[in-house]
Amino acid sequence: MFCESCGSPVPDGQAFCSNCGAPVNQAAPQAAQAQPVYQQPVAQPVQPVYQQPVVAQPVVQPVIVQQPAAKSSGLAIAGLIMGIFTLIFCWVPVVGFILGILGLIFSIAGIAKKNGGAKGAAIAGLVMTIIGAIISIIMFAAVLATSTSSYVEAAHSAQASIESSLAEEDI
Repeated sequence: MFCESCGSPVPDGQAFCSNCGAPVNQAAPQAAQAQPVYQQPVAQPVQPVYQQPVVAQPVVQPVIVQQPAAKSSGLAIAGLIMGIFTLIFCWVPVVGFILGILGLIFSIAGIAKKNGGAKGAAIAGLVMTIIGAIISIIMFAAVLATSTSSYVEAAHSAQASIESSLAEEDI
């Protein structure tokens, strides 16, 4: 006999095909020839495999620590800005003096403040203000010296012309 599903030979008395497992239609066996019928084993329920207990790991959550904001001194920052402006505008005599004085005041106040966190900025502003003020004083002295010497020369020439005109009138 042959399997109707896959066509492979099936021995007599077998209820299922050994190749594909399909049931085989057989004619009823004669009573005189009672042969044991092979039945495919029924799948047994699978016993659960023992597993090690899983220990829950503790969940570590990040702790957010808020640090206090860095204290900054507005006076120190103002001193730094005035120091930068003093260096930039040191060639303008009046502006350089005003910015230099403001830079000195703000920088010294920023350094003297007890809880000011920007003492470095105040010191940098003080240094730049002093350098800018020195350059401004040198530039002002140079301008004053050149303008004074030209005025002195002009005054001497005017005096000489006046003296020469007076001397001519007397003659």
